[in-house]
Amino acid sequence: MVSSMPPQPTGRYGLLRIPAPTVASLAIRFSSLANRDDFDPPGWPNIPLTPSAAYPGWWEFDVDAQALPDGAYEYEFVQDGDPTKVRNDPYAGEITRFGYYRGVFHIAGGVRVSPNVRWDAAVEAGAGLAPNNKIVIYEMPLKWMKSASDNQYVDIGTFDEVIFEHLQNLKNLNINCIELLPIEDTSQTLDWGYGTRFYFAPDYDMGGPVDAKFFIKSCHALGIRVILDVVMAFFSPTCPLSDLAAQWFMAPPGENGRNGWGQNLFEYNSPAYGTYYASREFLCQMAEFWVNEYHVDGFRIDDFPDIDNWAFVQEFHDRATAASNAAFPGKPFLVVAENTSRQFVTTGSDPGNPNGQKVVDAIWNFGFQQEVRLLATGTLTTAMGQPSRTQRVSHFLTTEGTWNGWNNSFDPGYADLACAVNYATSHDVQGAPRMMNVILGPMLQNAGLGDGGVSNVKTFMDQTQGSSGTGLIDIAADRIFGVFALILTSVGMPMFLAGEEFGDVHDLDFNATDPKQQDPVQWYRATLPSNEALQMRVGELIKLRTVNPALQRNEINFFYFHPAFDTNDGSWVFAYARTNGAALGSAGQVIVIANVCGQSFPSFAFSNWPWNAQPLTESGTGGGTFSYNAGSNTFILSLNAFEVRVFSV
Repeated sequence: MVSSMPPQPTGRYGLLRIPAPTVASLAIRFSSLANRDDFDPPGWPNIPLTPSAAYPGWWEFDVDAQALPDGAYEYEFVQDGDPTKVRNDPYAGEITRFGYYRGVFHIAGGVRVSPNVRWDAAVEAGAGLAPNNKIVIYEMPLKWMKSASDNQYVDIGTFDEVIFEHLQNLKNLNINCIELLPIEDTSQTLDWGYGTRFYFAPDYDMGGPVDAKFFIKSCHALGIRVILDVVMAFFSPTCPLSDLAAQWFMAPPGENGRNGWGQNLFEYNSPAYGTYYASREFLCQMAEFWVNEYHVDGFRIDDFPDIDNWAFVQEFHDRATAASNAAFPGKPFLVVAENTSRQFVTTGSDPGNPNGQKVVDAIWNFGFQQEVRLLATGTLTTAMGQPSRTQRVSHFLTTEGTWNGWNNSFDPGYADLACAVNYATSHDVQGAPRMMNVILGPMLQNAGLGDGGVSNVKTFMDQTQGSSGTGLIDIAADRIFGVFALILTSVGMPMFLAGEEFGDVHDLDFNATDPKQQDPVQWYRATLPSNEALQMRVGELIKLRTVNPALQRNEINFFYFHPAFDTNDGSWVFAYARTNGAALGSAGQVIVIANVCGQSFPSFAFSNWPWNAQPLTESGTGGGTFSYNAGSNTFILSLNAFEVRVFSV
């Protein structure tokens, strides 16, 4: 009789159940890892798996029934008795590599067990973790967290290296959320990891399950949440599903215009059999597994458009969130989508959504990225018949939706700041490189100091600090601080790429497919004078964002735009306040004054100053002056070109 329960999880850790609907036979072979010195997989005994009576197309093996001695074992399958058809377990929770990859299981007391990790129950309850409206997201390509000592290429960062070399520094920077690029095992050793092979196992090169769990445990102990980037539009051709059950899990290439980027598309639209949608169930179980086993605090869904199935993504969101709520009641959780189509409608209830409900909690705000880069480089120009610069600025810093040059209209907005991830730079630097390259490169060109390219910027950054060149770097760093100021005071969840906090630059071609993925953070630059100063200033802004209630609400009031702000050669100065829901001029508000043009103002005056004589505290001060004239109720400050200053009342 066919069971009404899903075939996975099996209900008992020692029972393996493998999808292989068309094979004639499947056998397991395994050996103790302690016998690696006598490694001979063809010589290991082949033990047949049994076709499942309850789940046609599935094969079963009871590890617990083998009465194995305690220890760790590597295992693999042989299909149809053919020694050339060696297969792996797509549900393997741990892998090893010797010649090629195999799964690992552990035996204690004669039964299969998961390696023990002692979590701190009080910490894992989530009381010390920031809710979504208070987080600052640090996008971390874990492999980039270590560079080779003798060249500029990536040297594959590991969980333990980040724990012992970087985690406390991130805490000192006031970071409270890390978004990890994919850590599920991938066939792409040096690249970002968007070619997942084993969905239930950490990447072999980064460390094992205990290492990954200790990393997350260490983050939580410091009040830092961990969000996993997961790949669900497609899977690597080296994933075991490709050989074992392609007809259940793999969609036709190009289905409905989907792009697999050279990999296998997951099948979401057709059931594998009956009402069982294999891909949907596999990935929802993956989410529940990482929540329960690794205590992750959310997911970032890569390439949402190429999944092309909102009902599945909604189910993924709902099941992952429910798993977290059940295991850790009250602990914050977040599901974010990389939605290049900029569909904020997915973040709220809408009649056009499946079941009329939200599909995800938030999406990356691609429109914000475009607008803030234009503003920071003085290139946010407008044309006749288009919205004014004032309108565009007052949209992209709020929930009202950003200007979309593709369709010449404003995108629909969103209901709450926790629906948007606002950023200027992410891991995908092609066409949107690191901000120091964007700003310092043209400055070097204009000063006749080089072509402003990757090599020029890198050499100037590394070799001129402490000399006459420091001045240009300081100016560029001040402008980068301004970008951070806009991100961290905008109405959204702020995010930035690892290394941006100190103005790291590219060492490799950011527009080339492989080099852009293999260009790690160069941590020595964080100790260079101008870079170190920038990082300290950014840390002050991050602290403000994480502790000031006004920045954790939706209210914003643009109280000033220069009269010439909408002219293409005017004085582009504007100011806004995050009001904390109170009348403009109240205590507890955050004031942002931005000059986004090349003109400097040694003395810029704001008459009828709403906050009167209330004392102000500046975050991340760059040494500029400010004063208040009580007689005329005027606030006066200096504004360098492209400078943004942030005050709290």
